Amino acid sequence: MEMALTYRNLIELFNQSLAKVASGDKVCVEVIRVDRHEEMTFQQLKDRAEVFATWLLRESGLGHGDKVAIVSKNRADWDVAFWGTILAGMIPVLIDPERGPHGVITHLQATDCRCLILADDYAEEEARRELADFCHAWSLRILILAGKPLCDLASPDRDALAGIGREVAPEETAVILCTSGTTGDPREVELTHANLIANLQGSIVKVDLTGADVLGHILPPHHSFGMTVGKMLALMAGATNIYTNKYREVPDLIRDRRVTIFIAIPALYTTLAKKLEDGVNKQKKQSRLVALLDRYAPWYVGRQMRKKLGWTQVRFFLSGAAPMPRWVLESLWRRGFKMFEGYGTTENSPVYGFNERLDRIGSVGRPINTLVTKIVDEDDRPLPPHQRGEICLGGPCIAKGYYKNPKATEAVINMDEQDVRWLHTGDMGYLDEEGNLYITGRKKYLIILPGGKNVNPERLETALSEARFIKEILVVPSRREESSGLMEESVRVLVQPAWEVLESHTGRSRQELLIQSQLTKNLIWESVRDCQQRNKHLSSFEKIAARNIEIHPGDFLKTSTGKVKRDHYINLEHLEAKHTRIAEYRASRAAQKPAHDPAEA
Repeated sequence: MEMALTYRNLIELFNQSLAKVASGDKVCVEVIRVDRHEEMTFQQLKDRAEVFATWLLRESGLGHGDKVAIVSKNRADWDVAFWGTILAGMIPVLIDPERGPHGVITHLQATDCRCLILADDYAEEEARRELADFCHAWSLRILILAGKPLCDLASPDRDALAGIGREVAPEETAVILCTSGTTGDPREVELTHANLIANLQGSIVKVDLTGADVLGHILPPHHSFGMTVGKMLALMAGATNIYTNKYREVPDLIRDRRVTIFIAIPALYTTLAKKLEDGVNKQKKQSRLVALLDRYAPWYVGRQMRKKLGWTQVRFFLSGAAPMPRWVLESLWRRGFKMFEGYGTTENSPVYGFNERLDRIGSVGRPINTLVTKIVDEDDRPLPPHQRGEICLGGPCIAKGYYKNPKATEAVINMDEQDVRWLHTGDMGYLDEEGNLYITGRKKYLIILPGGKNVNPERLETALSEARFIKEILVVPSRREESSGLMEESVRVLVQPAWEVLESHTGRSRQELLIQSQLTKNLIWESVRDCQQRNKHLSSFEKIAARNIEIHPGDFLKTSTGKVKRDHYINLEHLEAKHTRIAEYRASRAAQKPAHDPAEA
């Protein structure tokens, strides 16, 4: 797949995009967080990033291609640190600020970082001190984001920066994102300048984003989607981007900031749809006219709702990170709220595309024009429309690979005879005759929490296997459909107890412990809790609660090589859930029958 890139590298993209902005005083970034509110203009971003880039070149002791880690929530000086690093010809390594200090250190070491830029609001003071001590011990530069200039230079050296811009090649690594990857194991994904530019080039055509747009979102910047769409795409178009984590105030933000495109996760849109439905239902009870209009002209009712909300300027809403409940899509679409469902992976830089057609609800649409899609069987043979298999994405957007991990790279990324790079996503789905993609299954074992966080089962099993009263542990996804229709995943932990240790500790036999199941579960939970408190590698979202634990009294089913048959326990859970729903249904029907219903005879 050959194509001409609009820009040679991200430095050229940055400079030329800013040059096209009509006024440097236009707001580029606005951050509205619970604990801070700040904004920065396009001119301020340019000036501050260039000054920081100059300092990196002159004073930091770092050179072309060195890695600079950024650990921070969304804030204005994150953009300065990110673009300053890019302009200096160095490589930002983006790390989740919810990772504990040991998790951060693991990524610093894995990516050969020579500098850490750390937010002053990262975790607690003790965690910040631990990272500072590590940096000093291993001769890493450490800079603190504190809401003031990152360096004390007065002006940039634009000649030196221009020279760097000419040196950086399209196939050089531009950014490293620390992610769970398609394999489920923690990985550091290398995206090149060409990867990102190709994805942005295709995305901006798909979205039709211009400087007249205001992009609102809740996307964290260390995430691939937050970095590209939330940051780079808006800058490329000269549009204002507004981030918030004040979720309850999103409707007001859309109105007050005149947001034209808003991006969020399904849970937020489900709440929105429920509120809109409740509001319409109340009006329908009070007015027969509203009831008739909502039945025969729902678009009119929706238009009146948007006027009342102050959302008449909104072009569309975009959802990603997890599947959207169909009823939410249908509820919003029928009343004229354009709700586009998207898809993508970090390894494809990350936008696949989205569905913008009412008659294709349930699909994630066709890919952007810089990406191609195919469905393959287990032997990697392409499948025809409507046949299900693994989703593969190809083209210039596909990542260079996992940093210093050729084995992991080869497992999911390969080049075909036409020199097209292909990514095996691990997701399952099919294409229709028009090339619209339908996703039928998530990555095989990765557990995706409602907020979009990924939990790697093997990582959690390894961490919890140290618990005193556990012999063997299995972590699988638990899926349930909420009353809203939203399908959510959580962590389900099956524990085979260390019976001998428990017998010795309690003075009770195994049979007694089986009978006193709550005592057994309490003891196991206490050992798990102690293990989690000691473990400094687990992030907060990876840690489990007592309710996640289930006792599995016997041995797990295993293959001939000694591996637990994980699929059996995932499928068994779905079967049990099905039986539970049937039993509940029968019980409810029985409760509704007369005491002597002849049908019972």
